[in-house]
Amino acid sequence: MSFTRKMAALGGTVLAASLVLTGCSGTTASTSSTASSDGPTIAMLYGTTGDFSFMDSAYEGFTAAQAEFDFTPLDLSSPNTDDYQDRLDLALSQNAGLAIGIGFQWATPMEQTTDHPDTAFVAVDIDKGTVIPDVTTISFAAEQSSYLVGVAAALASTTGHVGFIGGVDQPSIQNFFVGYEAGAKSVDPDIVVDSTYLAPLGDFTGFSDPTKGKEAAASMYAGGADVIYAAAGGSGQGVYEQAAASSTDAQKNWAIGVDGDVYSQVDDSIKPFILTSAIKNVNVAVEDSIAAYLDGTLEPGEQAFDLSNDGVGYATSGGFLDAYADQLEQAKQDIIDGTVTVPSAV
Repeated sequence: MSFTRKMAALGGTVLAASLVLTGCSGTTASTSSTASSDGPTIAMLYGTTGDFSFMDSAYEGFTAAQAEFDFTPLDLSSPNTDDYQDRLDLALSQNAGLAIGIGFQWATPMEQTTDHPDTAFVAVDIDKGTVIPDVTTISFAAEQSSYLVGVAAALASTTGHVGFIGGVDQPSIQNFFVGYEAGAKSVDPDIVVDSTYLAPLGDFTGFSDPTKGKEAAASMYAGGADVIYAAAGGSGQGVYEQAAASSTDAQKNWAIGVDGDVYSQVDDSIKPFILTSAIKNVNVAVEDSIAAYLDGTLEPGEQAFDLSNDGVGYATSGGFLDAYADQLEQAKQDIIDGTVTVPSAV
């Protein structure tokens, strides 16, 4: 597809406006827009950066698009879990031509907002098979990337015992677990795979509580697991810290990150304990959606990101997977070819 690309086109007349949202929780979220005479307004609606995974990747794609294309960015970031409809309404009131919601929580407000003839909606990381009229939904085959890091976990484990920590006990996060478990057991059918979730269904604080993540990891490592996969958003930071804190000369413990390349984001003291990360190319989905909108080719309907189109994958930073490269690439190809069908919880 041919895209019109203009590098750093926002250097002209700029008007900064401050927008404030107050959710039902009473927490005020500051958001900002940059008004420009050039290009349509494109809003990104998301949580907060600093999670070393999903939101950081989305923000990377949004900022990369700002350097690549000519549009007016509207940044609608909020830590609240009860202001999704408010922020979507705000995007409409600001005449956004495109509103990109980051996370499955945007499915309901986008489905319920039926009157948006001048605004295109994109919902990023929606369960596959979800159909929302007049909305572009982007799904990631998280079970496939999780399978591959499960293979890596089993190959790296010296105890035959690995673990999984999910942020919230819901199907989209359970999907990470079933793929991870299947990958680990493809290497060692007898491997022990512990699992726990930091919050019940509907309680999204499980994605933003590093202390809970650290406590859960400490319990798993003490119980014999030497590799833990964290699919827990910002709570994963606690898991990564605990991998380093619990390691000894006699026993090295590993952590596996999610969504982004955690190795490249954590402190240097933690890097030696990050075995790999299961990657969702959220940044690519965001940037591609913006490019397609500006090019006039964005269409409603589901877009699937999986191993076959490099929508998901695994990180090799640190070189800790070098010894297992052949096995991992073979497992990846087997999934792409259909020789291996990875189970899914969604």
